[in-house]
Amino acid sequence: MNNNLYAHTPNADGRWQMLEEHLTNVARLTAWFSSDFAPQELGFILGLLHDIGKASSEFQQYLRKCREAKIKGKQEPIHSPDHKIPGALIAKDEVKLEFLALPLLGHHGGLLGREEVKSKLFEAAEAFQKTRDLYTRVLKAIIDPKTHIGTNLPSWISKADARELFVRMLFSALVDADFIDTESHWKPEHATLRARSETLFELWESFQKNQETLLRNAKDTLVNRCRHEIYLNCIQAADTPQGVFLLTVPTGGGKTRSAMAFALAHALKHNLRRIIVAIPYTSIIDQNAQVYRSIFGDQNVIEHHSAIDVLESGEYSESEQRRLLATENWDAPIIVTTTVQLFESLFSNKPSRCRKLHNLARSVIILDEVQTLPVGLLQPILDVLRELVEHYGVTLVLSTATQPALNQNSRYIRGFDRTREIVTNSSHYFEQLKRVQYRVVPQAWDWDRVAEEISQHQQVLCIVNSRKDALEICRRMDPDALFHLSTLLCPAHRKAIISTIKDRLSNGLPCRVVSTQVVEAGVDLDFPKVFRAFGPLDRVVQAAGRCNREGLLGHDGEVVLFKPCSERAPTGPYATATKEADYILSDPTCDLHDPNVFEKYFSRLWQNVNLDAHGIAKLRQGFSYPETAAKFKMIEDDTIPVVVPYDEKTVSSIIARVQDSGVLSRYEWQSLQQYCVGLRYRELERYRKEGLARAVLNDLYVWEGTYDKLFGLSEEFSDPADLII
Repeated sequence: MNNNLYAHTPNADGRWQMLEEHLTNVARLTAWFSSDFAPQELGFILGLLHDIGKASSEFQQYLRKCREAKIKGKQEPIHSPDHKIPGALIAKDEVKLEFLALPLLGHHGGLLGREEVKSKLFEAAEAFQKTRDLYTRVLKAIIDPKTHIGTNLPSWISKADARELFVRMLFSALVDADFIDTESHWKPEHATLRARSETLFELWESFQKNQETLLRNAKDTLVNRCRHEIYLNCIQAADTPQGVFLLTVPTGGGKTRSAMAFALAHALKHNLRRIIVAIPYTSIIDQNAQVYRSIFGDQNVIEHHSAIDVLESGEYSESEQRRLLATENWDAPIIVTTTVQLFESLFSNKPSRCRKLHNLARSVIILDEVQTLPVGLLQPILDVLRELVEHYGVTLVLSTATQPALNQNSRYIRGFDRTREIVTNSSHYFEQLKRVQYRVVPQAWDWDRVAEEISQHQQVLCIVNSRKDALEICRRMDPDALFHLSTLLCPAHRKAIISTIKDRLSNGLPCRVVSTQVVEAGVDLDFPKVFRAFGPLDRVVQAAGRCNREGLLGHDGEVVLFKPCSERAPTGPYATATKEADYILSDPTCDLHDPNVFEKYFSRLWQNVNLDAHGIAKLRQGFSYPETAAKFKMIEDDTIPVVVPYDEKTVSSIIARVQDSGVLSRYEWQSLQQYCVGLRYRELERYRKEGLARAVLNDLYVWEGTYDKLFGLSEEFSDPADLII
């Protein structure tokens, strides 16, 4: 091979990266990263071909111009010659695997649709014939490109949807390999920061020690005894073969720890690589991640969601940089993320989002509160999860108190062919941990009646379906000992209020809380009485989990279900689910303590909603990667974050820095997210005209109206989803 062919210009040490070195390194890494689901030869040839186009005289000249411009302090050339087409054409014509053209053409800008790729290859074919010999000589210096790799391909990729995901996973392996080798040239110090930490066996030992300490210090209560028995069930089930598992445990039954116990023991049994915990709400990610960090250490737990980003070097300590680098590709033993981050990545076409996907192979994925998956995207989500379990060595754990009947196969839903219960006698624990009685109010209540009922109790929680409804109730009540929780409050404000609520509850002080659904999952509040406006059945049970949670009342708590006379409940699937809940609750024999009631509820729900509302399955079968990514959105939300003056000193300081520099750094944005409230675009425009909101930069707005300590940003506007990305 020509020793004067380069892949990258000189780094800080003045060293050029040779093309042969880069191609070989990326080939080996891609083969390694994809080895759990593809022949290593396939990953190797993909890596060799990805930058073969850099061998052209045009690209080599471009690199020299870049180098000269840098030496002279001038701007480097903006546009580089396309180096991706040659590798894609070789994959099609020489290797006879046209589908490899998809990751090869997309490894910088993103996966293109199959038809667009075909068009690009057709247009470039004639010009390529003139330079084919050059690339053939370059490749032959490393490996014979005419390998019979096609005979080793897995048979299951003959199905279109299986091949669509297979290409995306190969794309992930290639992108990660390319990033890592390029990074090793430009930032070699990152190679040491990316070093793996403790093994899963060492983490299991830490977990066992922590569990022993917990048991020694735990009070001998019925709740704690049940939690320990559930934990032992999880340990016992961990030895069973891989597949889809159901962890059906009543709210407050210790699912967080027990699910991790199963995952660690199961991963060790089957030699799996990592554990990924996907949670629907960022409001509980911090909480769960902190629990895991206290057990396993900061370096072993990666927290990844929209409020976490990889920051510029120097802004964090070495250990913090190591964790942040690992969010790029999930190369850590334990990942705590959102379902939004997980699934939007699985349907994405962008290199940065897809880069981590190959690390899903041979992992345990825990879907916490699985019933919260968006109904309109449920079928494509199930299709991809099935592929991961069947062909990528994934064990899936569906964890919830209200299992959404995903083991069905009918004309309404295609679920999992086989699932196994981790806790085989779960009904026993629902009966044992029955800490509340439900009361359904027969007549509708207006807001005055709701406020009156709440005011009669010293410690009480009321959950309604929209932010406006919460405000309607609060405005009718005495503000003394009254607390309001909704997305009208910024996250930092909600966190502080929840802390105050917990203190007042534990000290027996008056505490009346009016909230939206933000408290229904993962917020460990414990009230003697809960009011819940009619809503989806799983939401009702989640609300009940905030009542007599620890079973310390000495009697059952009470959950009162009421129908508001006039409410602004969300529409669409939420409204359909509320209607189905009404039907189930109208049966006088309905027992919400029986986990089997949810099979009937969800079976009816699946018949009345479109589980693939955006036609994702058809797009996947057509290999329409960009359109699939555009239409797969977990939250249909047209809101924009606006910074509110909750912590005025901190917010003002950050905004001043941004205004002075004219740039919003990722570090500053991460800090500001704790002080943001989402406004719909049309409302934001009105507030700007009224002088209540001001633009600092193009995408950064600051609230200049009143921010109330009780109501937060309490202007009148519609209620976007309380799911948080």
